[in-house]
This record gives sequence, C-alpha cells and structure tokens, in this order.
Amino acid sequence: MGQDELNTLVLAHYDAIYAYCWRHVGQRELAQDLTQTTFLRFWQHRDRYIHDGRELNYLYTIAGNLCKDWCRRKKPLALEDLPQPQRDPAAPPDDRDTALAVQAALAALPFAQRNTLLLYYVQGFTTAEIAAITHTTLPAVRYRLAAARRRLGELLKEELP
Repeated sequence: MGQDELNTLVLAHYDAIYAYCWRHVGQRELAQDLTQTTFLRFWQHRDRYIHDGRELNYLYTIAGNLCKDWCRRKKPLALEDLPQPQRDPAAPPDDRDTALAVQAALAALPFAQRNTLLLYYVQGFTTAEIAAITHTTLPAVRYRLAAARRRLGELLKEELP
C-alpha cells in the first residue's frame, strides 16, 4: 500500500472512524487523537493486513481496541457523576437533551456492550460483521446487543421524563 492509497483510505473513512471514536469517548479532541492513531497504526502494520477489501473492518478493529484501552485507563464514574457530555454534532438542536441523555447512558454501559451497540445501530454493521471486527462469536454479539438494549432502556427510563 502506497502513500496515495493511504490518502484515499483516510479520505474515504476518516469521518466514520472519527464518529465511532467520538461516540465512545464523547470528547472531540480525544476522538480526533484516537482516529489519527487508528490510521497511523493501520499504516505502521500494513504488512500484516491482508488486502481482501475489508480495510474498514480492520480500521474499526484498531479503533475499537484504542477506545477500549482508553476506557480501561480512565476511572469509572457513576452515571450521575458523569460530566455534561458534549452535544453530538449530528443531532438536531431540538433533540439536544435526549442526545445528551443517550450519550450519558451509553457511557455508563460496559465497553463490550457499548461497542456492539455502536457498531450495529450507528455504523450499520451486521452481527456477523461485528463478530469479525471484535474477534468474538455470533452468539456473544447477539447476547451483548440484547443486554445493551435492555440496560440502555433502564438507564434512559431513569434519565428521561
């Protein structure tokens, strides 16, 4: 893979990887750093990548691992102790309170559940693709998705009127 191919890859997938990282960490600068690190690691380990047309899955795997590492290092907080999250730039202005409540509830989920939810609902991957990206089984992905939906519903009932 040459420099031109890397530039094309970054231009094609930067926004999607950034949005994925942002939804995990909720901080613009940190999401930008994680996104840049994702592409840097892809470039550094390009010799390990098998060119089978699934570079997006590989990028999500790298980004997911970086986000998971960041989540492990940060001190866990209770939902009510979370700082006021930044507004999702994609959310309409009149849905700001709902978007903030959803972001706070997502942040309270365990990483594996949050990751599965984001890959499925926000990024649009199938459960089989998520299993490949996260290096887990299809039943585990389905379980995480169901558990995340259930827990997210519980958290949102507490947050929204």
